[in-house]
Amino acid sequence: MTRARYDVYLNTPDFPITHVADLAVDEDGEVLNQVGFRYQSKYLVAPNAFSLDPAQLPLGPGEIQLQCRNGIPALIDDYLPDAWGRRVMVRLARARHQTDFNANSVIDSLALVGNSRIGALAIVSKGGSPQYNQGETVASIAEAELAAQRIDDIEHSDIDPSGLSLLYLANSGTGVGGARPKALLHDEKGSYLAKFNRQHADPYNNARVELACLRMARAAGLQVSDGYVLEGINGREVLLLERFDVTPSDRRHHLITVNGLLKETSTQRDVGRAFRYDMIAEQIARYAVNIEESLTQLLRLMLFNVAIHNTDDHERNFSLIHRQGQYQLAPAYDLVPSVTAGSYHAAGYHYTVTPPRPTDAIKQGKVFGLPKTIVGQISEQVIDAVSRWQEFAASTEVGEQDAERIEKMQQL
Repeated sequence: MTRARYDVYLNTPDFPITHVADLAVDEDGEVLNQVGFRYQSKYLVAPNAFSLDPAQLPLGPGEIQLQCRNGIPALIDDYLPDAWGRRVMVRLARARHQTDFNANSVIDSLALVGNSRIGALAIVSKGGSPQYNQGETVASIAEAELAAQRIDDIEHSDIDPSGLSLLYLANSGTGVGGARPKALLHDEKGSYLAKFNRQHADPYNNARVELACLRMARAAGLQVSDGYVLEGINGREVLLLERFDVTPSDRRHHLITVNGLLKETSTQRDVGRAFRYDMIAEQIARYAVNIEESLTQLLRLMLFNVAIHNTDDHERNFSLIHRQGQYQLAPAYDLVPSVTAGSYHAAGYHYTVTPPRPTDAIKQGKVFGLPKTIVGQISEQVIDAVSRWQEFAASTEVGEQDAERIEKMQQL
């Protein structure tokens, strides 16, 4: 049995780099057995204290014991890289330190997590000093892009550790999405998440298509980040997205994925039943403060995902964000269409595999408990925005062939 102890820090407008909790991780080999968690007493008496995981870590004194059976608690799971990212980190450790780490070990994985991350949390070894930075400067993007191409095959024999360390490999869902190499960068204007095109795996120019979809989503009334495309980076293009978790004063907003909120309490496993948009609505009703505002955003997001045929609407691609003293649905991210005919959405609605199209929602009346008039207005706004796809595609210089393929997949 191995036990490791950690200090948990926040860096928010109300709690600038504050030790807020203690964490203990018990492992037997590579098997996570138990996690102990306790809020700091000074944090609990602060007027703006909030739960880091409202589903399983309610505010209160005393230790919370989480039993783990083939699962990882949300606080850690959202913080760590996913399985793909952990494999890359293990390869980095081997190349840089000639050290073997176990990709399945939470303790080994926590030892490798860097100081650049999405969100307000920092988990450091007991007595350690938390560091928050915005990543590298935009000037280093070419080196990071080259490393991103190299690790599409993580067994590549010629990986430069210095380049690999520039990449952000954190878990999908904490504002970043799945197994796509990324980097956290900054310049004098702000902080960015760089998303790299995958040389052989992308069905279209992802950088330009995603930017066009984000701007189309804004026209549909969704809260999304803006960004721009950098050209000529090792002969390819890179999307730089403005980070919605960073404040102007370089504080952060805390995030928790819907996947984390749905963890099975007795095992810490991911939800074992079919995922539905209704389940997101339930979490909003349970933990958000301005429920109607977040449900309205969720309705827009569901209808927009269906309209553009974004079938990657899984549990980690939705989050709640804590800002202005409350949890609310986080800005939408990873809004890109599938061009695979017949592909199913990861999230259903009620007991159907496919959520309603905007034209269907108009006929249904209430959705997520929102009045029929609101559902109709939102549906029409989504239809209007997505109908202008060619306009958004042209403004972001999406190739004509890519634009036509994507338009054919639309489900209005």
